[in-house]
Amino acid sequence: MTEDQIKEIIVRALKLSSETSNVEFKDARGGFPRDTWKTLSSFSHRPGGGYIVFGVIEDKSSGKSQFIIKGMSNAALIQEKMGDLCNTNMSIVIRPEYFFFDIENVPVLAAYIPECPDQFKPCYYRPVGMPNGAFVRDGNTDRKITDEEMRCFLDNAKLSKFDISRAPDITLTDLSMKKIYELLVRMGQRTMRDTVSEDIDFELLKNLGITDIFDGGKFPTIAGFLIFSKEKPQLKRAFNRYKIRCVKFKGSNVASEIIDNADIDGTLDGQIDEMQKFVLKNIRKSAEIVGTKRVERYEYPEKAIREIVANAVIHRDYKITETYTQVNVFEDRIEVFNPGCLPPGVTVENIRDAQASRNETIAARLKELDYLEEYGRGIDIVFNEMTKWGLLPPVFKNTTNSFKVILAGPPLSKLNERQFKIWGYLVENKKITAKVCEQILSEVPRQTINYDLAKMQDLGLIHSVGQSRNTYYETNF
Repeated sequence: MTEDQIKEIIVRALKLSSETSNVEFKDARGGFPRDTWKTLSSFSHRPGGGYIVFGVIEDKSSGKSQFIIKGMSNAALIQEKMGDLCNTNMSIVIRPEYFFFDIENVPVLAAYIPECPDQFKPCYYRPVGMPNGAFVRDGNTDRKITDEEMRCFLDNAKLSKFDISRAPDITLTDLSMKKIYELLVRMGQRTMRDTVSEDIDFELLKNLGITDIFDGGKFPTIAGFLIFSKEKPQLKRAFNRYKIRCVKFKGSNVASEIIDNADIDGTLDGQIDEMQKFVLKNIRKSAEIVGTKRVERYEYPEKAIREIVANAVIHRDYKITETYTQVNVFEDRIEVFNPGCLPPGVTVENIRDAQASRNETIAARLKELDYLEEYGRGIDIVFNEMTKWGLLPPVFKNTTNSFKVILAGPPLSKLNERQFKIWGYLVENKKITAKVCEQILSEVPRQTINYDLAKMQDLGLIHSVGQSRNTYYETNF
């Protein structure tokens, strides 16, 4: 749509003395209007989007509503605040288009808000959350989403898999046909097909979810580009946040000294390999005599590490671009943090039994490249391997926008469940008192808590500071 056509839409609304289904006027004389997020959310759900026009006020002094062009005090500030709202405070990043017009010799700013893809809906204001932060356009007003509308959006989102949507600003020439051919050869060997043609058919790539038809043209999918890119996908602007940030800390929390760090990029299979190398490089390795042979092994089982890092890459929510996948190697544990919570239907309690993936194509292609065990077996492998090593089972923490896996090392694996809870609080809060322990372990007698704290001191994990009622505990790492 041209600027003249956009201006015509706005002028028509002014002549009607009414906002419309795709035009919202905002008074911007005093700065950026605080309720702009409501219209941002509602237009993101409207087919065709809509225009937020800054610099127009509603006047009801004559007894009837009319809109008057007043301009704005600071157009640059309005655009800056709009950018902040779209980039950081909405559930997904929104990319408005801005248009400056003179209407009746007064400057106004129009921001075009595009419709949000189905897989991102509902689009909501983060500080308020769901459902109160999600709005829809109802005639010429913004209305809070109903429960039924929210369910409808969520159901449609489940049907729309982000990993098979179009990779933005990417063409077929960005794919490595050599790597795709090697995958097809591997698949052919497993199905007893002796030969695979080097002339790769587009329909075959489409069936594998590597490419598809979008807007009448042939383009790679996000899954296809992230796995089969010729160069590092992160060189493209839309993909530069798909990295893994790895850090080795000297102690047991992020305030301790950093010994080693790396930002890992590349295709997804390469990221899995490099992430595992980083972890293995930064954990202890010891030797023991088994029978008559000297056997070396890491303090954590390699298979468990492999499954955890592979799952982080395969099941990450790639819609979230504000942060990285993170791997933190501490003195006493390994933590893998992923953007995005568990998929619908999967909980911390049923994670060993539930089989669901938000990235089915990524999972399938990496399985064919031997980066994924049989579906549903990966978490069992982690549990079994940790048990073989005499370590605690993995700990899972699921929040609104993130998922964390914790592998406890040898020092922590000497703790019981109560002591491990105390340790978890200590890591997050730096220190703990016996009184706080009573709140965490509400049904545990004080005598038992004293025993737990003493045991943790004997193991060299914590030390006490102060005396009597002023005593508190800190970690030794």
